[in-house]
Amino acid sequence: MNIGILGSGNWGRALATLAAEAGNRARIGYRGRPPGGFPGSPNLAALTAESDLVLVAVPPAAVREVIRTARPGPGARVVIACRGLEPGTGGWLSEIVTSESACLRVGAITGPAIANEVTHRRPAAMVAASPFEEVALLAQQALHSPICRIYTSRDLRGVELAGAAVSVLSVAVGVADGLKLGVGVRAVIVTRGIAEVVRLGRALGADAETFRGLAGVGDLVAAAGLPDHPGTAAGLRLAQGGVADPDTRTKAEAMVALGRRYKVELPLCEAVAEITAGKLKARLAIDGLMRREATKEV
Repeated sequence: MNIGILGSGNWGRALATLAAEAGNRARIGYRGRPPGGFPGSPNLAALTAESDLVLVAVPPAAVREVIRTARPGPGARVVIACRGLEPGTGGWLSEIVTSESACLRVGAITGPAIANEVTHRRPAAMVAASPFEEVALLAQQALHSPICRIYTSRDLRGVELAGAAVSVLSVAVGVADGLKLGVGVRAVIVTRGIAEVVRLGRALGADAETFRGLAGVGDLVAAAGLPDHPGTAAGLRLAQGGVADPDTRTKAEAMVALGRRYKVELPLCEAVAEITAGKLKARLAIDGLMRREATKEV
């Protein structure tokens, strides 16, 4: 099977590694320098047209431009392989594909597969979701191998939301670690963070079990255990008085805006948004969360 990967960063190269392990032919679409060690093409439209499945592995802010350039047609199958909502609009990345191209069959994939670990052939797993069973199964065939298990799901919205949430909640984990608050606080962030995302997921019509699986708990636990995970590393910098990069800030803002749109309270995501915007010091944000009114666990 021919797998086209749009994005030549670490994650794009990791996906190419997984595709090759699964016995497929992977090519990376790139702009600028060719990806060392992997077959590639600077012509994204041609690469897309020649691929049985296209994986989008660029940052959320670049998805719209890349889809406009790649121009997937009505017969294309496109899977979003990056985490987050579109900065500025807060839109779903899968909907960008269908609004900016003739492509109809889309999906998303996420989970505790870390680029560095994949390239070192360490075991990993992800979940591929799409309302089109064909797309989820193609993603499974494209990447499933002895070093990575791929599970399928029909809950596209839940998987996309889980990926977006983990990119924000991992910042909270990094903040807690940077403040040396202990492993107990890390566990609180993981469990209560997932609880607030479950509430939002229900409001969106997603399956609550999605967030308790690989896309939610699994991905967040992996992020919490990696100091160099993008979200965790950003949180560590913030705890030490650093400034948030624009990507981290916009991801947090998009999650909070989504919660407000559906009238769902997201205390942890809101705290991260305030810290990344420079409105609240990290220690004060944690104190504020701990002083919230007592309630029952739901």
